[in-house]
Amino acid sequence: MGRVVVRGASAVGLGAVMTGVVAGLGWLSMWVVYHWVFLHVVEFVVMLVAAAALFLGLAAGLAYRPAWWKVSVASFVVFAAGWLVFDQYCVSMADQQALHDRGTTVPAVVVKVWKGDQNSSTTVEVRLADGSRHGDVELGDWMPRTGEQTVVTLDPSGPARSRLGPPPGPPDATARNAGLAAVAVGSVGLGAHLTGVLEIALVRKPRPPEDATPAGHRRRRRPWRRPWRG
Repeated sequence: MGRVVVRGASAVGLGAVMTGVVAGLGWLSMWVVYHWVFLHVVEFVVMLVAAAALFLGLAAGLAYRPAWWKVSVASFVVFAAGWLVFDQYCVSMADQQALHDRGTTVPAVVVKVWKGDQNSSTTVEVRLADGSRHGDVELGDWMPRTGEQTVVTLDPSGPARSRLGPPPGPPDATARNAGLAAVAVGSVGLGAHLTGVLEIALVRKPRPPEDATPAGHRRRRRPWRRPWRG
């Protein structure tokens, strides 16, 4: 009973550490996007790391046959998928929060509407009152027409994407929290797996050298007996 309690506490402790690390990386990415780096740069790095983790997890699940390995790999996949969702929403929320906090609304005229496809979203190009043009402006709550008078929210002091219409409201954290919950569930499973691996490594007996005599019953030869000769 005591060993089961220790194993459970170790799994939960390791899971809490891994969840804390993922949460810290998420808040770091939010700070980076809010203050410093353009959104898509961080999105690309996060997707690359999470995709590599998912690929390694699925490859390990196909390579190992024991059932406990399958459970561990499933925990790893849940952990990586939750991490991907969590960090993606952290990044998008930081971009929206930046426009909500420091966005400046200026009048503009829609010059072009770039309709998106499966690989891109619909954006517009606008002309401001001073004659300058801004492309790749995100849509607001409606589909504008070319030549329409509107307003655009810009981020004058940061890398947030420009948005058609007034400043957005504060972001909704529901999806981000759901991703973090998946990370917590998967990390507990990974913590249990690591606990088992460490326990096996600590109690495993050292292997004898390859040239050692195999263990077993050996008949002791008495020194006063001589081999019989016919």
